[in-house]
Amino acid sequence: MKNLELEFLHSELVRTCEWIKFSDQKSGFASIYYSAIFGFLLSYKGTILAYINSHQGFILWFYYLALLANAIFFTIGLFWLFKSIFPQLKNLTTDKSVFYFQHIAALKFIDYTRELKKLSDANVKEQIIEQIHTNSVIASQKMGNVQKSIKFLFALILSLIVLVVF
Repeated sequence: MKNLELEFLHSELVRTCEWIKFSDQKSGFASIYYSAIFGFLLSYKGTILAYINSHQGFILWFYYLALLANAIFFTIGLFWLFKSIFPQLKNLTTDKSVFYFQHIAALKFIDYTRELKKLSDANVKEQIIEQIHTNSVIASQKMGNVQKSIKFLFALILSLIVLVVF
């Protein structure tokens, strides 16, 4: 039963690491679209300026409003995208874990080896469970930030369509 429990905990730990990797893949996907939209707007800078110079009144104000919406959606979307790329990486459960990378990195190799050798089976299980929880918190934060970024990406695309159509 002990091996089964450790195998289960290990598989759960791997699964939470996969969640983090999946949110990073979504961040990469979103960043490609943000880059493409930025490139599109830069390439049509002359056309945008010519449109502004050739129109006036309500149409010009509508165009300014659409440009402002694009800038706001782009900025806020990038903010959430960067928050997903650079999340808060803290183990809030404990300040001493032999499975959390920041705690491991803070130890010298000899001290880390000593800490590992001192662990009982119960301590190993407890620390793996803590790491599963920590990874889940990180994955949840990252995925929430990616979702917000993608919502602003869709709003940006819609406002860009309005800008191009009108």
